[in-house]
Amino acid sequence: MKKIVLLSIFGILLVNCNSNKKISEQDKVQILLELNAIRTLDQEYAGMPPENLREKYGNKKAWEIFELQQDSVDLINQEKIKSLYMKYGYLGEKKIGEDAASDFWLPIQHADNDVAFQKKMLKAIKKEIENGSKDKYRYAMLEDRINVNLNRPQRFGSQLTYNEKGQAIPRFGLIDSTVVDSLRKAYSMPSFKEYYNDMTIMHFELNKKYLAEQGITEPQLYE
Repeated sequence: MKKIVLLSIFGILLVNCNSNKKISEQDKVQILLELNAIRTLDQEYAGMPPENLREKYGNKKAWEIFELQQDSVDLINQEKIKSLYMKYGYLGEKKIGEDAASDFWLPIQHADNDVAFQKKMLKAIKKEIENGSKDKYRYAMLEDRINVNLNRPQRFGSQLTYNEKGQAIPRFGLIDSTVVDSLRKAYSMPSFKEYYNDMTIMHFELNKKYLAEQGITEPQLYE
């Protein structure tokens, strides 16, 4: 997604959200329905461009079209999440359960056009954790995402890119590689090696033809 900083009145209004509002069972049903729709739309445009788009336009043009579609979907979902936040506060696992909390967080994680909003939500997640929430994994992922959006190294190494061998590497590097595994464990994340090897294998399977043309016939795994 393009990194465009958007300033809006919403950024000012966020501080006035009703974070302590009690959620009724009727409210919860409606929230879960809305979050399910948000997740469905998000996942429809997650990952790579569909094969038919790549066949029709070629890989480069297909990515351009697909990223524009992703941007549009992300903006739609962000506005829905912001509206829910204004009404109910941050919807973490203590309020709506693990699965729904993940659905609420996902458009925040993808809000690369609005880093100020992501920072606001990071503070909200931290407060949830201080109040006993188990949202540590989402906190770590969002913190890394913000740092990457600001072209900074990461603490947890959750945001990655790939080198010329198709091997997963931390985008903009790590703040301290010597403590990354202890941090990942503390925030309910798999080990660095396990995660990066899994992502390397996935990337290899999705790009097997291209990598074979570069002479790479198997995933380049960390030992």
